Amino acid sequence: MRRRGRGARRRGGNLFYVVAVVLALAATWYYITFHAQPHADNGLVVHFIDVGQGDSTLIRTREGNVLIDGGDRHAGLTVVRHLRESGVRAVAYVVATHPHADHIGGLIDVLGEFEIGTIIMPRVAHNTLTFERFIAAIEENGIPVREPVVGDVINLGGAAFTIVAPNSSGYANLNDYSVAMLVSYGETRFLFTGDAERVSETEMLERGHDLFAHVLHVGHHGSRTSTTQAFLDAVSPLVAVISLGADNPFGHPHREVTERLEAAQITILRTDLHGTILISTDGRTMTIR
Repeated sequence: MRRRGRGARRRGGNLFYVVAVVLALAATWYYITFHAQPHADNGLVVHFIDVGQGDSTLIRTREGNVLIDGGDRHAGLTVVRHLRESGVRAVAYVVATHPHADHIGGLIDVLGEFEIGTIIMPRVAHNTLTFERFIAAIEENGIPVREPVVGDVINLGGAAFTIVAPNSSGYANLNDYSVAMLVSYGETRFLFTGDAERVSETEMLERGHDLFAHVLHVGHHGSRTSTTQAFLDAVSPLVAVISLGADNPFGHPHREVTERLEAAQITILRTDLHGTILISTDGRTMTIR
């Protein structure tokens, strides 16, 4: 039960993936087995934390941790608990992709509980109490803030975090300010886009960014406003992870998006169905738990 993925074929044939899946997933390219809790001692582990209708992703390397978003205000304790149970004591970088509450609300608790190196966030404000409290928490804890600059690369524990969006300013929609990062470790690649919508996706394509990734964190919780066909073709993932809450009022993920992913034979993982999803890699093989 194994088949070389489209992305691996495109990269020249020397990359063979063994994906171990604990979840019961119907996909012909898996080599199915059971694995213990993955660790980042000799690799990279990505935790797509189940925070309900929101986003929060922990990326662990052997030299430090990166946290992308923290879910909404009610998810803060969930994220703090997950980080502690995962052995996290400090976070080198916190990426607040954009100012919406379901992405930054839970970070307020995180900033008060862990040593934070730097916060990366776009230069845009939002007129909500959650945003005001988030800014206050940054100031109270004296955490330096860095604006995302497209093309900048953060190297941490053998992983390269490359900023690929936002590519301009003055967006009409806050979602398009989302910080997007391509994370590469060895021959494996992950793409995170926050809530970036069609406008930002088009800019990433027009700027000529190499967006190919084996794992795509689907934008805007699977909304039809994101994951356009052109963007999906450029990323060409093997696995798509959607962060969302069960029975959410927005109807996420939208049928257009899931049908697009299914048509491309991309395996879909969802936090509302599978809970917290962990993907570990040694730079050549990937394990999904």
